[in-house]
Amino acid sequence: MIKVFIVEDEIIAVESLTVDLQKIGYEVVGSANDSEKALIKINQTSPDLVLIDINIKGEKDGIVLAEELRNINSIPVVYLTAYADEKTLSRATKTFPFGYIVKPYKIQDLATTIAIALEKYKEVEKIKNQLIEQQAKLEFISKYDELTQLPNQLSLVENFNAILEVFYQQLSYQENIKNNEIPQLIPIFYLNFNRFKLIRDEFGQELSNLLVKALVKRLKANLSEDTIITRLQGDEFALIIPPISTKQVAIDLARMLLEKITPPFIYKQKEIYIDFKIGISFYPLQGQNIDELLYKAKEAIYGLENIGENQFQIYSPALHKYTAKQITLEAQLHHALDRNELELYYQPKVDIKNSKIIGAEALLRWNHPDEKFISPTIFIPIAEETGLIEPIGEWVLNKACEEFNFLHKNYKADLQVAVNLSARQFNQDLLEHKILKILAFHYFNPSLLEIELTESILVRNTSFASKKLNKLKSAGLKIAIDDFGTGYSSLGYLQSFNFDILKIDRCFIKEINTNTKNATITKSLIEMAHQLNLQVVAEGVENEPELAFLHRNNCDYYQGYLFSRPLPFSQFQELLSNNI
Repeated sequence: MIKVFIVEDEIIAVESLTVDLQKIGYEVVGSANDSEKALIKINQTSPDLVLIDINIKGEKDGIVLAEELRNINSIPVVYLTAYADEKTLSRATKTFPFGYIVKPYKIQDLATTIAIALEKYKEVEKIKNQLIEQQAKLEFISKYDELTQLPNQLSLVENFNAILEVFYQQLSYQENIKNNEIPQLIPIFYLNFNRFKLIRDEFGQELSNLLVKALVKRLKANLSEDTIITRLQGDEFALIIPPISTKQVAIDLARMLLEKITPPFIYKQKEIYIDFKIGISFYPLQGQNIDELLYKAKEAIYGLENIGENQFQIYSPALHKYTAKQITLEAQLHHALDRNELELYYQPKVDIKNSKIIGAEALLRWNHPDEKFISPTIFIPIAEETGLIEPIGEWVLNKACEEFNFLHKNYKADLQVAVNLSARQFNQDLLEHKILKILAFHYFNPSLLEIELTESILVRNTSFASKKLNKLKSAGLKIAIDDFGTGYSSLGYLQSFNFDILKIDRCFIKEINTNTKNATITKSLIEMAHQLNLQVVAEGVENEPELAFLHRNNCDYYQGYLFSRPLPFSQFQELLSNNI
């Protein structure tokens, strides 16, 4: 029998309600005449539904009680009141009640309202459970490799942080541990099995997959359960080793792996050899975050190219060298601003429903006098490392505001512009003040500027990043998380950070109409983003089937070559004039 709890300060009303509820088949498990007693008794009796009179004794009325109940558990609430003025109704509505009964009531109205409330509650709980299941499924799909069921690259930050927690717990007990047992290092192994491509080309994908599974089995058999094995991509794996006291432990482990993993696999009476290299870096010697440590571990194997397979090497700063071309580019980049060699291109952001341009992403280009075009993937890292990214970033923001001011006056007053921030820019002191100063100079509306940040920037120091984002938001700016799914994200970050927009990376959009995994991830991301009141932008849309899928699944906006490649300002202006 369904259990009902009554919150009502008139004894006669309680008795009358109890009789009526019993007549229509419900069990009354208790009552209270003020909010304090009600909370205690509701927790004790666990009713299926609560009837609350809005005007009850005490400092808190029934609406405040309903809000507190909603924060504690999900018991459905139906209001009972003789007062139905507009202000009361407005307050009551904001607590999302499942029903509202005006006294005096008819018993049939009471029965109908409760029945509808219980049915509505059942449906809400069903949707909530489906979302929870969907999120769990998406978490697994996005964080685990489909073939090996190993954690994938998206899980690296979380797994590394888990190892760090153990590391610092052990350090905190160092007074009780002998000196030679104190953990001081966390090794990161990068494993590169470069013969897999040859095997795949020679014997086909099926055998290649079987060998990957067999390889993983060998790795697990020769590593402790505490070791995190991650498949980065096809032929690459990363190991996060539990804390150790000396480098020799990692060296011995690398030698053991080279011995145990390299014996040939037998397939149809043929021997198939798996050769590989191991690069090693150590926390905290070579870096403070997994991005840097994995990069250093990868660099460590570059020195093995001329030595042969089945070797390992520990990272050393001597391995990290600029090429002559990089040194030249760095010198030339110092003068690129003064010589007016930098230019902004704009890729339109388009409303999926009506194909109208609602804004654009500003993309930096370097018109090099000799090389004509140098990819941002080459010169941006140089600018980042040398610190040039800060003056270049200010130039980008000034130029975007200047050019979009022109567009606002001549074409569309609410056109939005998105600007990317690098890690070094994001970490600047008083970043929000610097941005606001530029906006004020151009009389640019902050709500029309969107700051795009990648996941890797945010997860390095979540507490710092969260505070910084809140400051940017308080300045009126919009915040987008860019390339979602390509870094080391957890879906939990969507709730932890104060975003406005989620941008789904091209890797999930590609062939979405035929790739069921991409379709599942993208559909779920759109649904959950909307649940969190985020707008969704799909990046890299290149054909009509991809766009049709996104339209069916209520994606808000898209970018991509299907509509337009990134354009210089004059061409973007022309495109915009034909789109209004």
